[in-house]
Amino acid sequence: MVAGSVSVLSWSFVALGLWFGWHYMAATIFSQLAPIPFAFPLYRSLVFQSTGRIWADFLRFVSVWGSGMVAAILGAPLMVELVGLHPVVAQIVITALIAIGSYLAHRFFTFRRRQEAA
Repeated sequence: MVAGSVSVLSWSFVALGLWFGWHYMAATIFSQLAPIPFAFPLYRSLVFQSTGRIWADFLRFVSVWGSGMVAAILGAPLMVELVGLHPVVAQIVITALIAIGSYLAHRFFTFRRRQEAA
């Protein structure tokens, strides 16, 4: 639910940027940065139920999010210019491709907690 909601928010930001007349790449970059203040607390508390180390979690979150953002920014022109998809549809396809890797990175890197020795 959280990932789907954040994805819809991101796609909405692409559509909003396009509606304002921005180039699709500007809308894509905006759509990748704008959801961070919403996504981090939701992923941290609801999805991974992480506590403590908020700044370390945030820095790791941004590093994982950033790699997905780079993939989205590189993938957008491929999907729009080469494949011929509408920019919003391109973002949906890119999001689907990035989602699994991002989830795993957040699970095993961003919000990973070392098990205490018994």
